[in-house]
Amino acid sequence: MKVKTFFKDTSVVLIALHAVNSFIDSNFIKKTNNKTNGTFYHWKHGDIFYKKSGQGEPLLLVHDLTVFSSNYEWSRMIDQLSGTYTVYALDLIGCGKSEKPDITYTNYFYVQLISDFVREVIGQKTKVAVSGLSASFVLMANAADGALFDDLILINPKTISSLRSIPDKYSKIIINLFNLPVIGRSAYYIAVNKPNTEYFLTEKCVYNPFKLKPAIIKAYYDAAHTGNGAGKMLLASLDGHYINIDVSSALKNAGKQIYLLTGEHNEKKEEINSVYTKINPDIQTKNISDSRYLSALESPEEIIDFLKTL
Repeated sequence: MKVKTFFKDTSVVLIALHAVNSFIDSNFIKKTNNKTNGTFYHWKHGDIFYKKSGQGEPLLLVHDLTVFSSNYEWSRMIDQLSGTYTVYALDLIGCGKSEKPDITYTNYFYVQLISDFVREVIGQKTKVAVSGLSASFVLMANAADGALFDDLILINPKTISSLRSIPDKYSKIIINLFNLPVIGRSAYYIAVNKPNTEYFLTEKCVYNPFKLKPAIIKAYYDAAHTGNGAGKMLLASLDGHYINIDVSSALKNAGKQIYLLTGEHNEKKEEINSVYTKINPDIQTKNISDSRYLSALESPEEIIDFLKTL
């Protein structure tokens, strides 16, 4: 009887969780504008959403990698940069409107995506401005095929020490948990609910939370919820450190000009500038005032002015 009761109670809980998950999905769809205002690159591992605008030499904009991220990070810069460059701003796979496959994500997976995007969509050597963790993908892609890239502009990249964190005995547990169809999706929806979205932005990303407009919060919330909870495996891969990689060698032997832009209020600024320039003394650094981690949204004018000088 106890076994039967256990399975009965478990089934009731799972059914209830599934109902809640379905309600969240349907409610999100009703409130979301599904207009794309862009196009898709049909990559071999999934469809990649991107925007293209302007004319001139190409500039690829690559947003940071979190489950909340999308090309919206560059939304305050694209129009002005389009007068100087042909701008490409994509949603990385697992993010925003791009496909979110049910896999364990790795650094090399994103290296392949960026390399293939440059070859097959841009079709020529390109400058790249890249934010956060995604800077590691660009550095590794450049190490694999430097002919694809021109100047590299790294905006608030991760510290070298954090990139050296590798999967441990708990990483597989995290992957297995989020891989559960019902429980995994419920855990994901808890992680990306509105209060947690606001907390992520106000406490971890921006310098002045009072300037955080509702449109920004909505864009980050929407990016995490597009795909009916399919972002759960990206979250598991991030938390399990599967996407980290030591970029020291790629940084040292980049073979081209690297610009390092850090937010004035980025708590890791001194460590980032010190270690990156020690590895590659040719790196040029620049401080972005009145910003913390999302400098492209907080102080876009400074970055725009800088990019127009390159």
